Amino acid sequence: NEYKSYLSRIMKANPDILIVDAGAQYGKVINRRVEELGLTTLFLPMETSYNDLLQYPSLKGVIISGGPNVGDKEAASRLKETVFKLNIPVLGICYGAQIIGAMFNSVVDTTAVREDGQFKIKVETSSPIFKDLAPDQEVLVTHGSAITQIGAELIPIASSDSFIQGVQHRERSIYGLQFHPEVDLTKNGRLMMRNFCYDICGITMATGIRNRQAQCIAEIKEEVGNRKVLALLSGGVDSTVLAVLLTRAIGPENVHAIHVDNGLMRKNESHLVVKALQAIGLNVNHLDCSQRFLNSRTQIPSNDGFRTKEHSKCLCAVTDPEVKRRIIGDTFINIVSEKLAELDTDNYVMAQGTLAPDLIESGSLLSSTMADTIKTHHNDSPLAREFRKAGKLIEPLKTFHKDEVRELGRELRIPSELINRHPFPGPGLAPRILCQLDVYPSYTDSYNELNNQLNLICSYYRLQHTQSQMLLSLEGKMSDAHREFLKSLENYPKIHPLLLPVRTVGVQGDQRTYSFAVGLTVEQSDNGTPWEALFRLTKLITMFCPSINRCCYIFGEVIEPPMRDITPTTLSPLAINRLRECDSRATHVLTKYDCLQNISQMPVVLLPLHFDRESRHEPSSMHSIVIRPFITNDFMTGRAAVPGVDLPENVLKEMASSIQSVMGISRVMLDLTSKPPGTTEWE
Repeated sequence: NEYKSYLSRIMKANPDILIVDAGAQYGKVINRRVEELGLTTLFLPMETSYNDLLQYPSLKGVIISGGPNVGDKEAASRLKETVFKLNIPVLGICYGAQIIGAMFNSVVDTTAVREDGQFKIKVETSSPIFKDLAPDQEVLVTHGSAITQIGAELIPIASSDSFIQGVQHRERSIYGLQFHPEVDLTKNGRLMMRNFCYDICGITMATGIRNRQAQCIAEIKEEVGNRKVLALLSGGVDSTVLAVLLTRAIGPENVHAIHVDNGLMRKNESHLVVKALQAIGLNVNHLDCSQRFLNSRTQIPSNDGFRTKEHSKCLCAVTDPEVKRRIIGDTFINIVSEKLAELDTDNYVMAQGTLAPDLIESGSLLSSTMADTIKTHHNDSPLAREFRKAGKLIEPLKTFHKDEVRELGRELRIPSELINRHPFPGPGLAPRILCQLDVYPSYTDSYNELNNQLNLICSYYRLQHTQSQMLLSLEGKMSDAHREFLKSLENYPKIHPLLLPVRTVGVQGDQRTYSFAVGLTVEQSDNGTPWEALFRLTKLITMFCPSINRCCYIFGEVIEPPMRDITPTTLSPLAINRLRECDSRATHVLTKYDCLQNISQMPVVLLPLHFDRESRHEPSSMHSIVIRPFITNDFMTGRAAVPGVDLPENVLKEMASSIQSVMGISRVMLDLTSKPPGTTEWE
């Protein structure tokens, strides 16, 4: 009901394109891409009835989104009686393509290997959806299932080394793409979307171009009414744009702005934030709540199998990443509740700079009825949802992505140093400290098998003629191109894989994964670090090893496996201050070489790993650091920055050297993983 109420507020009178929500992480990105073409959209769940769809005779085409499931006959039968009865063009994306395959008697099955990230494919340029495109395309793929055999009514229009990547009906305007044309990592995806909407659907005139600044201001005025607003400002671009919109809409005298220091901010962050916001005329009240956050608890589902709840441990003692996020989000809301009570609750409403990716990754009903929860954002905690439901929370940027907010900020003439700030998570440094008290049992149980798989992949050129069941299994998953690349590793300095006893959050096939990471060390050579080979190897490791979703390069000498223990780590003052100093040094080096704008964001992450101990009996007491320079526009997908291409290699080496000199730091790593399969943050 909450979702339907939200939809009723955003439905357009005469939509051009229907987007069927099948639980995609990128559903709102599809919506955005269509609206960028000047068209209006209707975003509805798969359960929508045929009679409900008949209320929109203006519809010219349908796009079925991706989703976390495997396309099957049941889903195909359901849509056959609804959207396909409209007899207008249909485009299925990823899971949507599989539904089309199942509908027309194709075989859809789980595949032996995953594909997550950018891949090169071949397309049939004679197909209308690939009009004006070259045969070779680079696209974003994320799936563990695919159409493996095509039904008689369909023809293939795209393929990769391993899979069918696109199908088309022989007679009807029905298309299925296993990859994602809507995201930035599909380089010509916008043209594919344009071809579908304009050429295939036959839309001739764009009518939906909007003034989003005016739309936001109108929304604020309508939702606030005669009340005043308590605005939460972190100092990032989202909350800064929110604050300026609020003052434009209802006047600065009706906006009470607060900046909450949760004790997990970067070095001098709160002081710099308040100073910068005051410089653009915002009156900000600074609340230091450091101790309160670290000692806060919240209610979490109990483990008794019943629908009961129990109190969590204090934040400073919690290791579960979702519980950490929930405590921080709920504590923010509790602080706001107290401030509202001081100000007169009935005459105030809360405002926060929630964006579309926050709601999508949190599995909010405001983004989808079916999407998997990747991670709970602090602005969509259970208490935040209660505020929203009670009409006490406004979020005028909830349909925006990060690059759209920046564009809006420029329209509002906000200074560029605020607009171009690197994003910093609302929970602060908390998700950048991997908290863990012991080695995961699953690491110990699966170590030998995963370690053998990694050695087989990295030393395939040497082991390819040996006889083993594991090699036969790997051979069955590989294409000729994979084999040629792995054989070519013989020409590079030897790469040594190391399975790390930590888990990281990923997003694969529209689902959350919580899997192991791998460290890669390289024998020293006069030819330098083979970055291109390391990035390609990262893609293959996450492709062939479903229990691994992230790979890193470890600066320094080769590390011999195994890693049998970890440094017990919680959100202690020691861990927080250690990461704070490392983060400050990394930012200093980027600033020194004027490289901040080369990348979109650079999380600096503390891992509970102590390498290079003198003996097996020396306890694990130090930490290691991962730097993740990342490039993206919408923060839904993106890629790791490439040394020597996106950032000078000497800058990264100086950064690693500076961080490693911090007391208590063992090694420094560079994250090589794209999104997907790894998320931007590690937790």
